Amino acid sequence: MSIKLGDSSGIKDGRYLAVGVCHNCKDWHSGSIDFESTTQPMFYAVGPDELHLNSDAPNAGLRRHDYWGHFTMDLQAARGDPARFPPQNLTTVNTTAAGNEQNDHEYTSSLHAVAMAGTFVLLFPVGTFYKHIMGSVRWHWITQAFGLVVVLIGAGLGLGISPYYNRSKHYNSAHQLVGLVVVLLVLLQASLGSVHHRIFKAKGQPTIMGVIHRFLGLVLICVGVINGVLGFNLASASHHNIGYATVVVIVVLVLFGLAFFMMRRRRRQEAFNTPAAQNFQSAYNAPSRGNDIPLQPSYGPPPAYQRPMGA
Repeated sequence: MSIKLGDSSGIKDGRYLAVGVCHNCKDWHSGSIDFESTTQPMFYAVGPDELHLNSDAPNAGLRRHDYWGHFTMDLQAARGDPARFPPQNLTTVNTTAAGNEQNDHEYTSSLHAVAMAGTFVLLFPVGTFYKHIMGSVRWHWITQAFGLVVVLIGAGLGLGISPYYNRSKHYNSAHQLVGLVVVLLVLLQASLGSVHHRIFKAKGQPTIMGVIHRFLGLVLICVGVINGVLGFNLASASHHNIGYATVVVIVVLVLFGLAFFMMRRRRRQEAFNTPAAQNFQSAYNAPSRGNDIPLQPSYGPPPAYQRPMGA
């Protein structure tokens, strides 16, 4: 089977028109076509309109269509002189619509993006904030455990939708490979944190697993955020990277701003609670006694110095 693209193909009225001739197309591995049929089943698919296809590569990725439908064609009436193909004016003739037009849209890839980006951009950083800035181990593990569940769901959605597209059905793209490694390391990360917490709670001593847990978590957050960019590129939606990067920057600025404010407030509170500060506060608030020398006397300035007599 081979398809030859006609010279009249190109962009017309903002749409790409492909006019081609298919050779040896009577039979193929998954079907056939009857050139003698007057009601040969056909189908069509249209959209999406928002596709940003900035490539002229023959193997450029395409998005899923918005809607599709069936029709039948009279192939006996479609015969003609190959030298006169294609005609100058293209019209729809000898076809009959079959059934209603169907809307077509899959939400799995969108849910996958929301789950994974939401976890690595928001949930995991917030969980880290709870532990290292607010000092709350309880909210740290609650947030990270919830994020782990969301990551597993998002990974399942990604694996499930991959076979539907040529660009992802072989599971060999950078986004997929990096994503699988990150998910496995997230599971390892959770295990290290759980074991470290049990040992620390029992013995009160830090462990090497706790050190690995801390630094591996930061690395996974960064790699997960970067992999989101690769994901949008794989989905032929690289135009979303600008909005994605904007959200990442906003989250980083907010968390770092809160961390700076809380750490500064904590240092002031710690300085206020030192023994010297407490002694000063006790002395300042203590009731005055009659024989105390006031620090700020209520009388006026001392009298001027008088020269001694006879001097």
